[in-house]
Amino acid sequence: MNDWLCDTSTWDTARPYLDTRELTWVFADLRGYGRSREMRGDYDLLEAAADVLALADALGADRFTIVGHSMSSLVALRLAQEAPARVSRAVVITPPPPQGFGADETALAGMHALARTDDEKRLAWWLSRLDGRLSAQWARHKVERWRATSDVEAFAAYAAMFARDGLPPSASRITCPVLAVTGEHDAEVMRRESVTRLLTPLCDSLTVQALTDSGHYPMQEMPPRLVNVIERFVTAGG
Repeated sequence: MNDWLCDTSTWDTARPYLDTRELTWVFADLRGYGRSREMRGDYDLLEAAADVLALADALGADRFTIVGHSMSSLVALRLAQEAPARVSRAVVITPPPPQGFGADETALAGMHALARTDDEKRLAWWLSRLDGRLSAQWARHKVERWRATSDVEAFAAYAAMFARDGLPPSASRITCPVLAVTGEHDAEVMRRESVTRLLTPLCDSLTVQALTDSGHYPMQEMPPRLVNVIERFVTAGG
């Protein structure tokens, strides 16, 4: 599944390295993104999880591994909680806190404004977050993809899912194996130590793999390494 700033074309740099002989990969764009851009809805966690299950039904996938990146990590965790008979394993890549970031209404309003602003301001926002590891042209590419692949209103609405709401507080524990992949150049709350502390209470079986030279986008920053980590985990059960 896709992240907040782009559809699943974020994975394009990793696709050449995927094992398509032994594994079947399905790239699901959430409502408002990519191939699902024209699908209207509430743009929230429950709807996204239901849509993924409906897609799996349509494809005849009775059991599957779910892979979420950034905001869609919450969708993956929700599916693992609520559909344990369907989800055999879950992979969450650079996941936000399961309880959300705790944004207040002012912070959410700022994120909504970012969704509706022009590309120059979006680029300034991106450049302010680079730590010197990635080029300015990469930031420009991200802004171009942001504009090209997402619906403005969907983009704004999804912010509440990860910035404020997170998972329902009364949700079940996750019994399937979970792999969390962190980028150690990411925001501190999404690095190994924090992710381990935040996800351990939810998961019966949690593995955290830290990529020490990556930030928030390992599928673009070090694609062969990320693919290897995911595939080793997916096939570990035979």
